[in-house]
Amino acid sequence: MWNSTSVIAHIDLDCFFASVHIKNNPFLEGFPVIIGSDPKQGKGRGVISTCSYPARNFGLHSAMPISKAFQLCPNGVYICSWKKISFPQYNEESDRVMEILQRYTDKFQKAGIDEAYLDITHNWKQYGDSPKAIAEEIQKKIKEELSLSVSIGIAETKSIAKIASDLHKPNGISVVHNSELEKKLYHLSIRKIIGVGKKTEKQLNKLGIMTIGDIGLMSRERVYTLLGDHGLYLKKIALGKNHKEVGISGTKRKSISSERTFGTDQNDWQIVNNMIQDIVSKITKQLEKRSLLAKTISIKIRFEGYITYTRSYSYSSYLIDEPTFFNQAMRLLDEFRVSTKKVRLVGVRLSGLKSRKRQLSLYSFIN
Repeated sequence: MWNSTSVIAHIDLDCFFASVHIKNNPFLEGFPVIIGSDPKQGKGRGVISTCSYPARNFGLHSAMPISKAFQLCPNGVYICSWKKISFPQYNEESDRVMEILQRYTDKFQKAGIDEAYLDITHNWKQYGDSPKAIAEEIQKKIKEELSLSVSIGIAETKSIAKIASDLHKPNGISVVHNSELEKKLYHLSIRKIIGVGKKTEKQLNKLGIMTIGDIGLMSRERVYTLLGDHGLYLKKIALGKNHKEVGISGTKRKSISSERTFGTDQNDWQIVNNMIQDIVSKITKQLEKRSLLAKTISIKIRFEGYITYTRSYSYSSYLIDEPTFFNQAMRLLDEFRVSTKKVRLVGVRLSGLKSRKRQLSLYSFIN
């Protein structure tokens, strides 16, 4: 039984760009598919964006110069990722994956077009005796509904979960409890820690820090002597103690939002209204929790067939008031109620955020 106050999952789509093309063109299955710039018979400039696993058998990998890739695999299927036709496909498939992921938790963070974090601390026990069970369910749903493969890492922190998701690709699940860090992760290169690039890796290697374990097992005093505060930060990650809330990044928050996908497409607008009200209530509470005010509200509505619209309204002043937000969301939604298509997804976003003094409340201004 997993024993921890925090359970975080990192979802990583396997060879995402290549997988989208293979999905849409099944005859590519089993071929080395390379997404990147035009190789121009080995004279092209640019790098590989991603490539399929058959291509990796030739030694190809992301960020490899496309000219070298062509030398190693001249008979591969090369697809230029800058072609306009590609990106709508990528974005649409990514949106679909993110919709599925948000069925499993309200604490969700999209970290890129092909990855996301889920806080499943209070959700995983519904699926089995281990967090692995919910990961298996997520993999199954994405495969069944979208024919895409994902690898999942589960840990007590976002940083360790991200490292774990890369352990058993493709279509792998890795569960790493803090008690297992030394056994499962300490032999890995220090480069596996997010934020450690080539230059930092070289600097760390010169100091004898080659693996995650080298810094995890080093005394705090020694780490600080060698690397200062940055070293302590890396050590914190290696120890599984770098707890950052899912949905929170190091940058200033620009908006708070939430989307919900209906289990079945809806033409009952009362159900849609109720869902909007639930979302508004949720994100207003998040606004309150973070001591923020908002100036703009936006709604998102997606109909069957993935036809999507957004509408926004900006207030003349900053506020935090759930009834006001809900009423405006209803007005923004009004123009779509005549549609004969069923609703697949709705979302609400509050943006134009501004900090407020924690001791003040809205009612002190309006009463």
